[in-house]
Parts: sequence; structure tokens; C-alpha cells
Amino acid sequence: MMIDYCVNNVFSNDTTNKNTAQKALQLSQKINYRLGKIRALNCLGNYYYQQAIYDKGLYYYTQALAAAEKDQDVKNIIIGKSNVASIYTRTNRAPQALKLFQEADALLQKTGGTISQNRAAILTNMGMTQSTLGNHKAAIQSHLQTLEICKQLKIEFGIALAESNVGEELIRNNQQDEALPYLLSSMQRAEKNDFSNFLGQIYKNIGEVYWYQKNTVKAIDFMEKAVAICKKINDQNSLLHSTQLLHTYLGKTGAYSKAYNAALAFISVNDSVNNLEKQKSITEISTQYETEKKEARIKALTQQQKITDLENQRNKSIVWFLIIGIVTLITVAYLLFKRYRVKKQNELLQITLEETQKTLLAEKKATESELKALKSQMNPHFIFNALNSIQEQFMFGDKRLANEQMGNFTQLTRQILTISGKKKIALSIEIEVLTKYLELEKMRFDSDFEYTLTVDESIDDEYVELPPMLIQPFAENSIKHGLLHKKGPKQLAIHFTFNSDETALVCTIEDNGIGREQSAQIQSQNKHQSFSTASVAHRLELLSAKEGSEKLLEYIDLKDENGNALGTRAILQIYL
Repeated sequence: MMIDYCVNNVFSNDTTNKNTAQKALQLSQKINYRLGKIRALNCLGNYYYQQAIYDKGLYYYTQALAAAEKDQDVKNIIIGKSNVASIYTRTNRAPQALKLFQEADALLQKTGGTISQNRAAILTNMGMTQSTLGNHKAAIQSHLQTLEICKQLKIEFGIALAESNVGEELIRNNQQDEALPYLLSSMQRAEKNDFSNFLGQIYKNIGEVYWYQKNTVKAIDFMEKAVAICKKINDQNSLLHSTQLLHTYLGKTGAYSKAYNAALAFISVNDSVNNLEKQKSITEISTQYETEKKEARIKALTQQQKITDLENQRNKSIVWFLIIGIVTLITVAYLLFKRYRVKKQNELLQITLEETQKTLLAEKKATESELKALKSQMNPHFIFNALNSIQEQFMFGDKRLANEQMGNFTQLTRQILTISGKKKIALSIEIEVLTKYLELEKMRFDSDFEYTLTVDESIDDEYVELPPMLIQPFAENSIKHGLLHKKGPKQLAIHFTFNSDETALVCTIEDNGIGREQSAQIQSQNKHQSFSTASVAHRLELLSAKEGSEKLLEYIDLKDENGNALGTRAILQIYL
């Protein structure tokens, strides 16, 4: 129901669409409803596409397409290819877009959808892509096909949209007079049925035709209506083109103040839609505005000069010459001042953009670091193993012990979630978490696994703090790679002490397992890659403020006199 709501409001820019689609995606993932997941991802992509946030739109569209291809869902493969192609069209990748549209259309016709609403949508998008490539005649044919399909199916919305698109392509093909009937018909349908989502595009195109016909009053009126409706429905793409054209029309009719405001509006919209071209667009629009204004003023002054010369050819020539000189100096000074101010504004915008980019980069790095830490905090294998061991206790063993261990598992999970967001925790809490973890791991063995957790007397474990979950990955490695494959008694010892100058906490993790060499052979056979300890080593480097200090992480292979492996010792230096 939530997805159907989003589909029925696909052209709405209301944030309710985004929130509803996100809830639908979460519910689909929870109940493993794959079709719901695909459709919810497409709904999220639709929202960001309408907002002209194309990077996010493409992210959700490609996820939906990949899921559809995995399920061999032909219907949603067609939709996915069309959606991705629409993003490509808007982001200057028209050749790739046209290829995807053609693939989607071929699939659709193969499934018997030659006359269908889906094919009308694909043909519409294909026409827009052909227009981007400059093939306006081909684009007109695609939109006419769409119009015919929508008339056969009696889809009012599709008829209005197709008429608008045909009119727009006729304009681009320099057939303005032929375009007007299509555009007026589309406008009547859109206004009658409240199709406001593309009404701004229609007004813009009608304004272009009237400008071509030299009806400047109607042209500016329709362009202002286009800007107003685009702002109301948040149609960023049409708003961008409408404000640009309005600025041009107003400038050419001498309405410089309104033209300047329209130019500022265009810059604002262009910043959000085409951020990479930001500075170039600002410079071009400002230069165009100043040039047109200067030319208009010079033309007016020249005309005034001719009139003055005719009226006062003899007696007032010197006076008018002085006046023209003064006005010219004032005009030049004013234009120089305006150019200087625009230049300073551009410099300020550039500085703001660079600072924003630096902030976003720093936030991204911080987020990646946090995610890496979270990934290493609790191995999913441990969760599965612990739950399996508890389940076996319930089914075949001591139910009271199983119930206690289930409580330990719940507390351990809650503690891990609690401390994950903290930078440091007390050593006592770290020991408590390690104890619960080792108790759960102990259930995997019969009765031949023992562990010890000791703290030097010089350490106040309530006062000394360290980053959370630094030790657990090493304990897990000792059990998984050292002790699990060993026969006989298995022992793990963890000891905490200070280094010589008490600037770092030293943790020693020692086991009597099979050793790193034999463990590496087993890992290579299983194609296992260890991530947690490498992540911890990186965290230790970040914690150390000393250059050239002693090793932060050291492994020692324990062997007997004959070179046989007796276990492994890992030593961590954690700077406080």
C-alpha cells in the first residue's frame, strides 16, 4: 500500500513520498519481500530524480535494477533500465541513455507490451534523449508514437504530456508556429485536470513561441507563470530554464531591474542543479547581463545625442558634449563598481564552496572510520556460533545454563551497542565485556578451555580508560585460529599492565594454540581474510602521538627447543 501510494504520486515533490518509500523499503527488508524492496528502491530514486539530486537517484535506481536482474524479473528490469537511462539523459550521458532505452523497449515489445502505458513512458524518455543528442526529428516521432498510444488507452495525463513534448521538440526544430497548437491543447488539458507537475514546462514553451512571434508581452507573462508554478511544485529542472529565458527576455525589453533579479534566481537554481558548473554559469550570466545593459544604455545615449544635435546643432553642441561625457563617465564608473561587486561575490562563493567541500570530506572520512570500527566490533560468526551453542544447550543440554548464557549474550550485545558510540570506556567495563564474550565462546568447547583475565596491581581499572573493543578481536583470533584446531587443554591468558614510563597501557594476549604458521595454512585453504586485527592496528597508530615509538602491535611465536609451536603471544601498546 505504501509503494502504491508513492507510485500514484510519482510526479509529486512532497517529502511524504520519500518518507513513505523509506518505510516501505525497511518493511520489505524485514519480511524479505524482494519485489517490495525493488519497487521501494525505484520510488526513492523517483523522488530524488524529481528533485534533480541525480547522484542519489542513480544510487537507488541501480540497486533496484541489480535486484531485478538477480531475480530475473523482466518487468522490473525494463523499469530499471528506463530509470537509469533517464538519469543518464539529465547528466550528459545521452548515448548510454539511448542504448538502455532501446534495450528496455525491445524487452517490453517482446513481452507483448507494444500498446501499453509502460511503453508510452519509455518512448517519452527516449524522445528526450534523442533531443539531447540533437536528433529532434527522431524525438518528435517518439513523442507522436507516445501520443497515439495514450489516445488509444485514453490516458489524459499521457496525452497532455505527449502534446507538451511534441510542442517542445518542434520549437527546437525551429517549427514554432506548428508547436503552438500542441502546446495550447496540452495547457488546456493540464489546467482542466490539475496536472501541475509539468505545467511549468508548458508555460515556458508557450512563452518561447510568443517570443519568436515577437509578442513580447505574452512571452514574458507566460515565462513568469512558468517560474511561479515551477517554484510551487519544486520543479528544479524547468525552473532553471525558465529563469534563464525570463532573464534574457526582460533584459532585451529594457526591464533591467527585473532581469537582474531573474539572473540571481537562475544562479541560485543552477547552484543546486549543476554544482560543478557553478562558477562558470555565474560568470556567463553576470557578463551577459552587464553587456546587454551597457549596450542598451549606449544605444539610448546615442539616440538622445542625435535628437539633441538636430535641435541644438549650433548653440548647445558644447553643452551636450559635456553632459554626454559626464554621463558616460558615471556609467563606466557604475559598471566598474557592479563588476567589482560581482567579482567579490564570486570569490566569497568560491571560498564558501571550498570550505563546504572540506567539511564534507572530513565528515565522510569520520563516517568511514566509525563504520570500519563498528565492522570489527562483533564478528557475525561469533553471533551465529554463540546462538547455535545456546540452542544446543536448550535442546540437548542444561536448560538452566542455556538460559543463563542467553542472558549473558543479551547483556553482551546491549553493552556492545552502548559502548560503540563512545570514544573511551573504563578498563573495568572492557574486562566485563571480554568476560561475557569468553564465557559464551567457552560453550563451543567440551571442558578443555580455560581463560584468565588479570590486571596489574598498579592499575586502577575504574580510572584507566581505553577505546572500546580493542582487545576482543585478538581474543577471537586466538580462539578461532589458534585454539579451535588444537587437541587437548586449551588456555587463553589476557594481562594488563603499564609500560615503563606509564604513558601506555600494555595488553598481552597469549594462547597455547597451534601457532600462526599452521593457522595461516588452514586460513589459505579456507580463503579467509582477517579484517578486525588490521583495523585495530590502524586505530592504535591513530592513538599514538609519538613518532618513532616502540612497536604498537607485536606478535611473538612461542616454540619449544625443537621448534614446535607452543602458541602465540600478541602485545598491544595503547597510549592513554
